[in-house]
Amino acid sequence: MTTTVSRVLPSELAVRPITETDQDVVDAFLSADRIGEMADSGFTAADDETRQHIVSFISAGTARGWFVELSGYGPLCIQLYMPFGIPGVWSGDVINGVEAARVGRRGVGTACMAVVLDELFGGPDVHRLMGFVSVTNEPSLRMCDRLGFTREGIARDQMPSPDGRVDAVMMGLLRDEWQGAAAIERRLVG
Repeated sequence: MTTTVSRVLPSELAVRPITETDQDVVDAFLSADRIGEMADSGFTAADDETRQHIVSFISAGTARGWFVELSGYGPLCIQLYMPFGIPGVWSGDVINGVEAARVGRRGVGTACMAVVLDELFGGPDVHRLMGFVSVTNEPSLRMCDRLGFTREGIARDQMPSPDGRVDAVMMGLLRDEWQGAAAIERRLVG
């Protein structure tokens, strides 16, 4: 007997902006223990200041953040984005929650990122999204490829790792290149 694992689709997900009332949930996602479990994340256990202030940054409008939820599971991930220092250029990070692993279906990360990219590029002030993905994080690199990101270069010793530091691929996506979550879903289903 063959078991087919289904894929999570963007249309199944709900996106909710992070608000001040979400501090406890954000704290759980960004706890030192949770961050320690994610060897390929840009966050480290030493990012106490970010953990303590991200909700106030979002409330003040200097950052943006969303929860992505699947009915019956609650928040699968949080996604945090900030301006990169050049007008129109933003950078972000995705932090998966323990619920994401419980779903038991493929494509959770791709679907979550797709629905948030619709939100992020929905505002007029985001022209370009960039980020760094560890060269050792093949699932995230493939996800970025599926979403249409361009691999723009290698940043040497960019990411912390259990063994010190590793190189990272700089990924970029322009507003004009973003096809939308519905187009990603059609491609994934087809």
